[in-house]
Amino acid sequence: MKKVKPFLLFLYKHHFIRYLFVGGSTFIIDFSILYILHEHLYVKIAAATSIAYWVSITYNFLLNRYWTFDIREKESLQKHITTYLLLLIFNYFFVVLFVSGASHYINFIIAKAIAVAIQMTWTYYLYKNHIFVKNHND
Repeated sequence: MKKVKPFLLFLYKHHFIRYLFVGGSTFIIDFSILYILHEHLYVKIAAATSIAYWVSITYNFLLNRYWTFDIREKESLQKHITTYLLLLIFNYFFVVLFVSGASHYINFIIAKAIAVAIQMTWTYYLYKNHIFVKNHND
């Protein structure tokens, strides 16, 4: 038990581990909403993907800003939202187009998982280096 606590603290203190946790929980929220909307409420795939994306991404922004990267100053909020929205718009069109197109050939859940995996390749880098950067003008 003595080794578990330091290990958990080590994991907690690293941005990337928190990013993975937030990303994983965002993934669960996103997929759950998508699945319920499309499979049980019969919402068309593009609309269901859109709704799931924007709900989960709001959660993602809040947790990444305040917990993963621990950015709390109000002065940078507008900058963070602006740069985050630019990335989201790009990611949104990528996800909707990818899932809509790929779902003709493979299951929509698998298509969504592939889209998220591809998207992760650039998202962490942009979050850490361009979006959730602390304001050093203080």
